[in-house]
Amino acid sequence: MRLRSDWFVYRRHLECDFSVTATASPGSHVSNDNNSPIQNAAGSQVDHPVPSPLAQAVGHPSPAAAGLGSGHGWVTALDLELLHHYTISTCFTLSTQQMTRDFWRVNLPHMGFSHPYILRGILSLAALHLARSRASQRGMLIEQAIIHHNASVSLALPLITNIEQEIALSLSFFSVITFYIAFAMPKQPSIFIVGTDGVIPEWFLLFRGMRCVREANRHAMEGSSLNMMYHGGELMNKIWESQYVEHDGLRELESKIRSHVYDQQKVAILLRASDALKRSFQFFRDTGEDDENKVRSVSIWLFKIEDDFVALLRHGDREALCVLAFFAVLLERLDNKWWMNGWGIHLIERIYAALNEGYRLWIRWAMEEIGWSP
Repeated sequence: MRLRSDWFVYRRHLECDFSVTATASPGSHVSNDNNSPIQNAAGSQVDHPVPSPLAQAVGHPSPAAAGLGSGHGWVTALDLELLHHYTISTCFTLSTQQMTRDFWRVNLPHMGFSHPYILRGILSLAALHLARSRASQRGMLIEQAIIHHNASVSLALPLITNIEQEIALSLSFFSVITFYIAFAMPKQPSIFIVGTDGVIPEWFLLFRGMRCVREANRHAMEGSSLNMMYHGGELMNKIWESQYVEHDGLRELESKIRSHVYDQQKVAILLRASDALKRSFQFFRDTGEDDENKVRSVSIWLFKIEDDFVALLRHGDREALCVLAFFAVLLERLDNKWWMNGWGIHLIERIYAALNEGYRLWIRWAMEEIGWSP
């Protein structure tokens, strides 16, 4: 199955942008704590060094270094602990719905045994999650996350130019795991897209690539026994399309756009992005709304915005950045999700730095709603 050109944008960002430099704090060369020993096959304690040049290098590890040429011979005791942590902890943080949790806990790891790029992605995500609760081992765990993620990408990339139907579903879930990892990686300058004033994060464009995967493999996923996994999203999309609630902050922003932007084609692009954002905001009005739907409403906006709006962002368009600032409010309201923690404030900071004093007045509502000031 041949994909349209947008997928190659996704591939390029996977190839180039995920090698985040892992830096350890002084004293991060640690031994394992007694509560959770990590042992090798002989039962002896494993000493984990600070991040190595491999994790700090730009690009992917060689097949030998990544253990790609020897089946599952790369698995270590630490990998087993990461898989264990994923099945008893990480998987439960990815969804609030029981069936979806069961899929992440049982089905996805099982799929990973047949598709190593999924297994390596799972281990990467688990390492990032575990790093949050083990400050003394944070540097080592982030290093492992980077190594596993780079290996996962190295395995998946050769398969994406022409996706065969039998692996379409697994590659779709690979793209979802990649999205979580992109959010969860440390917020280093290298995770922002060059040429956008360092404002647009990688996950923004990666999500656009995910859309291409989903569209290209829609028939394969609909015919799968796991197609029920997508029913919640399809129902959410229908609600999103059918409901519309006015938003005072965005209405004021739209008024500024109409008054100050003279290119009517650009005005239409900006207003459509703002209108779509209003539809996502409505799911945050009801405090009883399921967190799952709130996350989906954020995802739907990333799916729905037009390529023309993305092009404006890529060129650092100030009015488009103002619309994106309101999206940062939704991220902040999902700050309880560990993989999204800190992104609302981080994004509004980057946008604020890219705007002049006049445009900073346009995003005042978003700044105050987030509770951030320079």
